[in-house]
Amino acid sequence: MIKDMLKKIFIYSPKNEAERFEVNEYNDIEYDIREEKGIKKAYVSDSFDYNYSYMKKRYRVPDNNDIVMRSIIMKGNRRAFVIFIEGMVTTSYVDDNIIKSLMELPYIKKGEEETKISERFTTHAQMRNANDFDVIADDINFGSCALFVEGVNEAFLFDVRGWEHRSINKPDNEQSIYGPQEAFAEMLRTNTALVRKIVKTEKLVALAITVGKVSKTRGVLLYIDGVANKKLVNEVKRRIDNISVDYIIGIEELQMFISDRSSIVTPQIISTERPDRAARALTEGRCVAILNGSPRSLILPSNAFELMHVASDEYLSVPFAVMSRLIRMLGMFLSLLLPALYLAITQFHQEIIPTYLLYSISAARENVPFPSLIELLLMDISFELIREAGIRMPSPIGSTLGIVGGLILGQAAVSAKIVSPIMIIVIAITGIGSFSTADYTLGWTYRVLRLAFIFLAAFMGFYGIAVGIVVYSLYIGSVKSFGVPFLSPSLHVKNRSVESAVMMNSVWQREKRPEYLKTEDKLTEPVISSRWYLKNKRRK
Repeated sequence: MIKDMLKKIFIYSPKNEAERFEVNEYNDIEYDIREEKGIKKAYVSDSFDYNYSYMKKRYRVPDNNDIVMRSIIMKGNRRAFVIFIEGMVTTSYVDDNIIKSLMELPYIKKGEEETKISERFTTHAQMRNANDFDVIADDINFGSCALFVEGVNEAFLFDVRGWEHRSINKPDNEQSIYGPQEAFAEMLRTNTALVRKIVKTEKLVALAITVGKVSKTRGVLLYIDGVANKKLVNEVKRRIDNISVDYIIGIEELQMFISDRSSIVTPQIISTERPDRAARALTEGRCVAILNGSPRSLILPSNAFELMHVASDEYLSVPFAVMSRLIRMLGMFLSLLLPALYLAITQFHQEIIPTYLLYSISAARENVPFPSLIELLLMDISFELIREAGIRMPSPIGSTLGIVGGLILGQAAVSAKIVSPIMIIVIAITGIGSFSTADYTLGWTYRVLRLAFIFLAAFMGFYGIAVGIVVYSLYIGSVKSFGVPFLSPSLHVKNRSVESAVMMNSVWQREKRPEYLKTEDKLTEPVISSRWYLKNKRRK
């Protein structure tokens, strides 16, 4: 058994085409938040007293002082009442479009209630009927107003949401000089509208999702019909529908629930606050998940290379974009391995250091009382403390704390001969490299892995670093993100996916969508997309 496992790890065996980039199909939904079992269903009656007492008991009125229940006497002495949550609706809509119109409605004969109220009374654009009290309560909790009329065994639900929310601002964590300067907000429909403003097609589908048995957080799963792989869409929907938990507030919690391996330090799903990046992912054949109350969206599936990309790459010409990516990759390499390499060289491989530089390092460390490992850990932990303190402090103070605290701490440590000046330089370069990381979660990955490589370098030098790289590469190579290998695109892919993953293709060379996504429509543009070039060539 051990022999077979070692062969599987260290001996490469090519897979056939059927085994590559496969998303399994599941037809059985074990759990669905919308089909909760064990709860006795209650339905709307045509009795005013029954409906009124039921809603009053369900919403703990009058203990709940933000629940508004208003009784109305219509013409013909027919009774009705509306119920909504104050602060979550636009009160003027309720007054003008519901209560006022209801009181002005002419006399309704028995049997004509539902038709007349639906066709003659409704002055609000969005209205629907429901007779299930659970459905009605869900809509009220989400900012709707419910109307119950005596003699009608259904309630009328009006979408009059109007709670306070943050306006659309610039992206905070994914800033770019070029491209749109809009970021997602906390409102679900605002976020979907931002995406639809970019992807103007009726093929863009927004599947409704609900997560959390108590929180019942609403959201949507976006994809482009005819482009995205239906197996991928079904798999994402299956995972979301099979989440059994009381509360999910943020999109980050959903990310951890649906990730293939949430225990590993490397993120397998891209989280973005930019609508343009989400829209571009949709055109490539991916899915985008958005939750109400979260100013970020999830792009899935993703791979290791896409975590190193930023939105501004798409708006730069090829030489500038390639240079930007190379600089970021250099920064990521320095952030991950520079402290470990310094430790390995100074402790195990001094022969590769130039003689005069070795004399300088030895002289700088002559009066330092700690070993290199303790010295490195001391400065790395101090840097992390300053970074965390800067994040938690208010913005004007946080930047000042980071700069002044770093300078004072570093200078004092050198003056007290606790650390050497070369160690301050190593930590400073490592910190600058970590700030160039494209994805914030990926930055956490490098911070955790950096400590692991430091300990490996302290005990085995370059050999320890090499072992760490090999082991982590083998482990991460076995990970999949919704059926797509995390190290995609691999070398057997025939289109330009491999080249674009590391470098950058010109806009006229992006004819095909990523092959590893197995999209239904594989082409994004013809082979010759700049038709003016053909016309100019013919004239010559």
